[in-house]
Amino acid sequence: MSQAEYLALPDPLIGRYLKGELAQAARRLSDEHLYLHHCVKMELSLLRALARRGLLEMSDVDRTEQDLLGKLSAEEIVEEENRVRHDLKAVVNVMARHSSEKVAPFIHLGATSYDILSNAHLLRLREGVVEVVLPRLKKVMGELVRLSQEHADTPCIGRTHGQYAEPTTFGYTCACFAERLGLTIEATEESLKHLRGKFSGAVGAYVALGLLFEDPRKIEEEILEEVGLLPHQTSTQITHPEPALAVLHHLTASFGVLANLADDFRHLQRSEIAEVAEAFDSANQVGSSAMPHKRNPITWENVKSLWKTFLPNIFTYYMDQISEHQRDLTNSASARFQPRILLGLAVAAERTGKGLEKLFVDKEAMRKRLDGLGQVISGPAQVLLSSVGYADAHERVRQLTLKEGSLYEHLESDPEVAPYWAKLTERQKEALKTPSGLTQPAARQARATAKKWQEWMKSQREVQCV
Repeated sequence: MSQAEYLALPDPLIGRYLKGELAQAARRLSDEHLYLHHCVKMELSLLRALARRGLLEMSDVDRTEQDLLGKLSAEEIVEEENRVRHDLKAVVNVMARHSSEKVAPFIHLGATSYDILSNAHLLRLREGVVEVVLPRLKKVMGELVRLSQEHADTPCIGRTHGQYAEPTTFGYTCACFAERLGLTIEATEESLKHLRGKFSGAVGAYVALGLLFEDPRKIEEEILEEVGLLPHQTSTQITHPEPALAVLHHLTASFGVLANLADDFRHLQRSEIAEVAEAFDSANQVGSSAMPHKRNPITWENVKSLWKTFLPNIFTYYMDQISEHQRDLTNSASARFQPRILLGLAVAAERTGKGLEKLFVDKEAMRKRLDGLGQVISGPAQVLLSSVGYADAHERVRQLTLKEGSLYEHLESDPEVAPYWAKLTERQKEALKTPSGLTQPAARQARATAKKWQEWMKSQREVQCV
C-alpha cells in the first residue's frame, strides 16, 4: 500500500494497525468477497440437495460450480445489488446469469434470504476465529508459558490495591495470566462447536420446503452438513443469536485478559518500579518528541487502548438478541461489522505476543526490592504465630510493623511474642528472615501451571496434524 493510499484510508484499523500477514487476513475476512463466497457456497449446497432428490442432474450442478468459480465476481454482485436493492437477490440473479437453463430455475428454490445469509455470517465468524484470532492468542499463551518456566523462581513483591502485599514470583504472575487466557481460549473453542445454522424458510417453519418435500428437516441437515454446521431444533427466519454471541463473549474475555496483562506490565515499567521493560530500538526508536530520554511502554499502552476501543462492540451483539417476532432487519448492519472485533483482538494479541517475546525482566531489581521490604512478612508471621496458639497474633504483629527497623528482629526479640516464637520450627523462622524465602510454593505452582498448559498446547498441535 502506498503512502498516499494509506493517508486516504478512512479507517485507522485497516491503514494503521493491520500490517503484513495480518493485513492480508483482514482483507479476506472483512471485505465482501469472503462473505459472498459463503453465500454462493450455501446456494450450491441447496442445489446439490435438490439434485439428490431428482429435480436436476448433479453433473449440471458440478458444472455450474466450476463455471461460477471462473466467472462470478463480488463487483458484479455489488453492482446488481445497487440495481435491485437487495443483497441476496443480487447473489441469486448473478448466479442465474452464469448458470445453464437447466440449473437457473432451481437456484434459491424453497429458501429465504437468511437461510443463506445467517449461515454465511456464521461461516465467516468461524473462519476468522480459527484462522486469524486463535493462532495469535496461542502465540501469547506460548510466551506466557515460557516466562512462567523461566521465572518460576524469580522472587518479586505482589501488590494488592496498588500497595506492597506478599512475596510471589514473576513466573507465578505469568502463570496466572497463562491460565486465564487458556481458559478463555478453551471456552471459545468449545463455543465454536455449538454454532448452529438453519435452512428452514421465512419464519423457520419449513413452509416452502415442506410443500416440495416430505422431509424438509432432512434437507436442512444435509445442506448444513456440507458446510460443517448442525441445525437447532427450531429457528425463526434467522439462526438463534446466542451461540454466535457466546463466541464473541469469550473472545472479549480473552481481550480483557490481554488488557489486564498490558496494564500490569505497563505499571511494572514505571520509572520508580522498573522491574520489566519492553524492547527498545536504541538506534532509531523515539520515546517522546519533547523528552529524548523517554522509553515509553508503547506496546502495553497500545494493547489497552485497543481493548478500550473494541470492548463496547460486544454490547451491539447482545442487542442483536432482540429481533421482533420471526425477524426484523435491525441486525443487518451490525452483522457486517462483526469482523472488527476479531481483527481488533488479533492486532492486540499479535502485539502482546511480540512484546512478551522480547520482554526484559530485571530479576535483580525484583529480588532487591522484595528483600528490602521486611514488613511484607507480617501476613505469614501472624499466620505462623496464630497456628501455635497466639490469639492476638494479628494485633501484636500489626503493632510491631509500626516500629522502626526490621520486623523480623522485632518478632525475634519481642517479649510478648517470645513464648510462641519458640514453638516455630527453624525452617519456618528461616523462611521469614528474607521475603524471597517465602516464594517456594508460588515457584512450584508456576512450574506445574506451565507444564499443564504446555501439554495442552502440544495436544492442540497434534489434533491439528491428524
